[in-house]
Amino acid sequence: MRRIPLFASLALSTLIASCAEPESSQPPAADAQLSAPERIAANFDVTQEVLLNFQGVDDALRAQCKQAGGSAATCSTYRISLINNGPAVAADERDWTLYFHSVRRSLALLNTDAFTLERVNGDLHRLIPNERFTGIGSGETLQLDLLAESWMQFESDFQPRLFVVDGDGAPHIIRSTDTDDLSDIVLPITKNHPDNWKRVAEDANTLATADSRFQQFTADVEAVDAQEWRGRIIPQPANVQLTDAPLIQLDAGIALQAEGLDAGSVAALQQRLATLQLSASGDEAYGVSVTIDPGAFSKRPAGAYRLNVAEQGAEVVGVDASGAFYGVQSLLALVDLKSGSLPQVVVDDAPRFPHRGMFVDVGRNFHSKEVILKLLDQMAAYKLNRFHFHLSDDEGWRLEIPGLPELTEIGSQRCFDLEENRCLLPQLGSGPFADNFGSGFYSVDDYVEILRYAADRHIEVVPEFDMPAHARSAVVAMEARYRKLKDADPEAASAYRLIDPQDDTRYLSVQFYNDSYINPCVDSTYAFVGKLIGEVKAMHDRAGHPLKTWHFGGDEAVNILAADAFEVGPGENPEKGDVTAEQRNKPWTNSPQCQKLIASGEVKAMDELGELYAKRVSRLVADAGIPTMAAWNDGVKKISDASAELATPNNYVNSWAPLFWGGGDESVHFAETGFDLVQSHSDFLYFDMPQEVDPKERGYYWASRYTDTRKTFSYAPLNTAQLAELYRNRDGQNWEATSPSAHFAESVRGIQGQLWSEVVRTDEAVEYQVFPRLLALAERAWHQADWELPLQEGQSFHAESSFVNKAALASDWSGFAAALGNKELLKLDRAGIGYRVPVPGAVVEDARVKTALPYPGLTVEYFDGQQWQSLTGEVSAEAVQSVRARSADGQRAGRAVAL
Repeated sequence: MRRIPLFASLALSTLIASCAEPESSQPPAADAQLSAPERIAANFDVTQEVLLNFQGVDDALRAQCKQAGGSAATCSTYRISLINNGPAVAADERDWTLYFHSVRRSLALLNTDAFTLERVNGDLHRLIPNERFTGIGSGETLQLDLLAESWMQFESDFQPRLFVVDGDGAPHIIRSTDTDDLSDIVLPITKNHPDNWKRVAEDANTLATADSRFQQFTADVEAVDAQEWRGRIIPQPANVQLTDAPLIQLDAGIALQAEGLDAGSVAALQQRLATLQLSASGDEAYGVSVTIDPGAFSKRPAGAYRLNVAEQGAEVVGVDASGAFYGVQSLLALVDLKSGSLPQVVVDDAPRFPHRGMFVDVGRNFHSKEVILKLLDQMAAYKLNRFHFHLSDDEGWRLEIPGLPELTEIGSQRCFDLEENRCLLPQLGSGPFADNFGSGFYSVDDYVEILRYAADRHIEVVPEFDMPAHARSAVVAMEARYRKLKDADPEAASAYRLIDPQDDTRYLSVQFYNDSYINPCVDSTYAFVGKLIGEVKAMHDRAGHPLKTWHFGGDEAVNILAADAFEVGPGENPEKGDVTAEQRNKPWTNSPQCQKLIASGEVKAMDELGELYAKRVSRLVADAGIPTMAAWNDGVKKISDASAELATPNNYVNSWAPLFWGGGDESVHFAETGFDLVQSHSDFLYFDMPQEVDPKERGYYWASRYTDTRKTFSYAPLNTAQLAELYRNRDGQNWEATSPSAHFAESVRGIQGQLWSEVVRTDEAVEYQVFPRLLALAERAWHQADWELPLQEGQSFHAESSFVNKAALASDWSGFAAALGNKELLKLDRAGIGYRVPVPGAVVEDARVKTALPYPGLTVEYFDGQQWQSLTGEVSAEAVQSVRARSADGQRAGRAVAL
């Protein structure tokens, strides 16, 4: 069955504009009337599987990988199986090409010479049958074994939507793969080798099993009584006094009397009450008085508030409007929806950081306006106040820009057009048609609506347009514009062109593109950026919320083939891939415009061009009256004094490198060069990482084999070195880190969680990846825990050190987990959030099954071979085949695990 995301509920009129009529929209003809490509599309099933994952133990595989040019001579093997459920495809029917997506570079076809393997660009590959093709008989399976760079440890490494293109260039999607459900496409990672889940032979991680989960969930968790979790607010306030007074029953809901809050914020709070089914009904509703009184606070930061919950009503006093808003959210955090009750407390609170952020990438895969609004609701509920909106990347441009229609007409769409005059190439499992989340954009009206919605919830939107790397969607769109206008109006055609047409530098980006970088040496680049800044600023002005921060991205403007993982071949080092000398140039090396710029002395070398871009953009940002510019840290790595070299008065970096790779030291470096820091470390705060070491979990894992809610909860944003004592690196090995001086803390303006979307194709996947980890992020952004150690310069942490009070951390987690499981998950259910339902741990003791979950309050079920039943009390192990948990409202089941 063809499974496509449901767009009927989406209100975006510009969401999907198909570049070609979908194959599946046409009624199937009889097989005798179908061409070979049509028969393949209609009748073939496809499976993909890992054969041998790289573990560094196969010398022949490594030598083969080196010769093929694989990074660090590190390769794996995998198989695509084409299963013909229809009539035969004859040997002389070769007028077709099979296209497939692979996030690993496929370097060679190993088991047949009947096809030619080519990588088109990015993750798009193709197999072309040649004269040695012998056909695919009815009922036959054709196995295609491939050599792939690096490793494939999670099933989400594989992509859907394979397609065949006929001799006329028309694409035909293989219907069995036109889905975002990989369960019928990807075979278990460990099917062909029990250790295929490992990255290297010495991988010391623990593969998630029922037993390992049970040990993890019960190792140091304390029982938390009901009074404690009822009084636990997420995020935890600075001071809470919980009384022994009786619980307040909210049978008639809650009535707000808000003075000083604007109508938008009041409406947002009323919406939250309605979502939680707590709207006032009659005169008996529980009254909540909300006022703003700066004079009631002494030197308290923005967002501070006081809350007094008493039998006769509650009082919220904020130092400002955001404080008053947060005070009401804390009141709602106290509510236990199951009993409809509220404890009596007194709260005195203020945020620890001014920047409490969440990032979402809609460039790699588009995500609907509706899911963005739902995310903003939950950010507001847990007091996050910065929404970092990644609106462009190589694979998609997602915001309408007046005057540059090509950005969305072409740059927002993915379909099959090798010339890219109508759309971008298919990528990341989007296939040949624009009827899925590979395509889409926000209109100006959509963006203004999002801005106003966020502002009503005291959230600043930080737009990001990633450049000079990660910019292929803009490059392709502006080249299409150039081709369209060059004959009629050459000046207009060149006005916003983003390349030097004479630059023939060969390079490969981190995402395997060879044409995705804008040129920082041509004036038209800055005309484009200036136009972009002006139009986005106008949208903010129209929304009534001025643009305060411009994030220009700046990351990964490198040629990966010039890295130490490669050498000019044939080389002598068995751990480096062989490439040609011309492939190892730095980006823009052969650009005459950049050579001219270097000759002028404005920059000294090619590796300074990224910083040149940052400096010029900062002048554009400052001239537009925008006070703050931001970047990913590698976009400004060669700037030695931010205040002297950048025109913007305020500048910060998102420090993202994994801590075990020296990410903490990188944060210190940028603080020393005058940047503020938003701690964004990928091994703790990237929510596109898997949530456990299980190949069935979705996620990239270059930074971490897993990041669960507890790991994010354990993050220490000021003294990140202490995390070396608590968590191992991605291979489960020890690492070391050293604390900086106490002055470092002055540069940290906050923390931020990130969701990159390479393998997050749907709105449902967004919610699964973000929640409930977002609540742990909010906890660390708002509250400084007692177990976070003060900075002592030079203090060294590693697996054997014992400076962290692990008992205090475990106790704090237990309280958080109890509040999460018993109260907050049901609130997420009421808001329609499809959070990840945890996979239970389970063991057999004395012939009985015992289970555990990372947070209490959810129902566990078992399957006895015929039906699912609630697992309550003692159940004989003989009756249990597998177990699973259900969501707090009982409407959804998590993934089952066998005993």
